[in-house]
Amino acid sequence: MWYFAYGSNLNSRAVAEWCRHHGHRPPALKPGKPAVLDNYRLCFPIFSEYWGGGIADIVYDPGKYVAGVLFDLSKAEVDVLDLKVNRKADNSGKEIGTYKLIEVKVAPLTKGEPVQAVTYQGLSIERYHIPPTQHYMDLVIQGAYSHGLSIMWISYIQTFSTQVGRKPRPPGYGDAAPRL
Repeated sequence: MWYFAYGSNLNSRAVAEWCRHHGHRPPALKPGKPAVLDNYRLCFPIFSEYWGGGIADIVYDPGKYVAGVLFDLSKAEVDVLDLKVNRKADNSGKEIGTYKLIEVKVAPLTKGEPVQAVTYQGLSIERYHIPPTQHYMDLVIQGAYSHGLSIMWISYIQTFSTQVGRKPRPPGYGDAAPRL
């Protein structure tokens, strides 16, 4: 299935590191195809304990667009990404995690017709900007560069305010007894 990445999932190294921290096999995020999702805008309204700041989301906004990358992933690979982005459902199937999986039509920047793809959209209805850490934003920018997204898009991403922060914290960080 086609998966459209626009945030930290653009960076295969960041995804692989999260998978290593959590004991999962990383999805194959190469090769990807640069693409555009029309009528949405990029924002950072979700706080992530793992990243220590805001994380990317998309909001329906006619006339705007989000640049990202299309990856052809298996169901098992998308299931790993579901875990990474905290996509969960209750017993009735209602989405209750941080993100939900939505279907979108995405236009590849190379030759080809628009394709149906899945991507993640936050469940939070609050849309305040939570500055991402500079580390998180650097990973997003590196992913955008590595997949050939336009300099215009990368320049746009760099306009978002960031905060000095820390590197991601693996599960159980700080849980161990102090060494004497």
